[in-house]
Amino acid sequence: MATVALFMGGAVPAASAFEYRQIEGWAVSCNNAYGCTISLTPSAGGGANGSELAAIQWHRTSAPNAPLTLSLPFPPGFFQKGDPKGQYRIVVDGVEAFSTGIAGLAEDDALGAFGISDPDTLMVLFRRMSDGHSATISYSGGLGAFSADIALTGLATSARFVDTLQSRDGHTDALVETGLVEPPADPAVWAISRYDQLPDSILRNLSDKNSACYTDEQHLQQSDAFAFKGNWGTMVLLPCGPSGAYNQPYQMYVGKDEDFHRAEFPNVSDAGITVLDTVYNVNFDLKNLKLTSVFLGRGLGDCGLAHYWKIESQLSGNPLVLTHERAKNACDGTDVGAEHWPISWRSEIRIKAEEGNDDD
Repeated sequence: MATVALFMGGAVPAASAFEYRQIEGWAVSCNNAYGCTISLTPSAGGGANGSELAAIQWHRTSAPNAPLTLSLPFPPGFFQKGDPKGQYRIVVDGVEAFSTGIAGLAEDDALGAFGISDPDTLMVLFRRMSDGHSATISYSGGLGAFSADIALTGLATSARFVDTLQSRDGHTDALVETGLVEPPADPAVWAISRYDQLPDSILRNLSDKNSACYTDEQHLQQSDAFAFKGNWGTMVLLPCGPSGAYNQPYQMYVGKDEDFHRAEFPNVSDAGITVLDTVYNVNFDLKNLKLTSVFLGRGLGDCGLAHYWKIESQLSGNPLVLTHERAKNACDGTDVGAEHWPISWRSEIRIKAEEGNDDD
């Protein structure tokens, strides 16, 4: 796994988390591939000599038996001076639960943290912390000695939220409250962050600098791209070039094995039923098999155009069926969030199926 893959921070502004929850002193954010990060919020931890150390993050993808990874923040002064002999310790309710030297740890300069990947050790540590009340994270080395006390309230609830979102409840690979059910052999959804994850039928468009959707690998890593496997094949959502200030364009491919074709997004315009080559700021709902696109008129989110599609398992070629659209032209500071914009078009099939309920 590449060093950057240990961390899930640093996304471009338009690629906001698919799910976000504030639970006690912890924040949970998950992307379209259902990879999740549990972060301590600044107000939940601190220390006289090293409050920076409180900003720990736990990461887990949605893959079956996916390992936990841990990000430990750089100590004060590390960017400027480095410290090859530094040592971290984590004490939970007065008992040492973890220690490691920084030599050999992966460094993420963008996140300002060391990445730790030691599956068995980290799972034991996480469960001790989720069962605990408080912890102290300390660092000692050539830079000095620093420590931060953190509250663990809400960590177990955050873990349960991640387990539920990733469909691990009652499974042997759950973070908490494990069961006897074995996880599935393969994931239904996975993140796309590298060129080598894509077949040539897709890559030749994405990596071609003369293509309208050219996207370099660094931006691909940041764009919340993903693939979803249905019984009709695989749907791949990829960035289409760079993002704007608050809108990231996406393109879609559908196919099997190595054979994929560019697919369009069903749309309704003044001219009637049509299609779009690209959409913006997509969110994927695996449980309900829905895909959403929201084009923002401005960053506040009080105007724009939103599309909502259902993914139909019996279709081939293009699995998307448009259910409704929302639009708001006036950027007036009200109705912030696409779910508050008026419905501008709705399928009669959806009206009959949901009896007029436009809950998204």
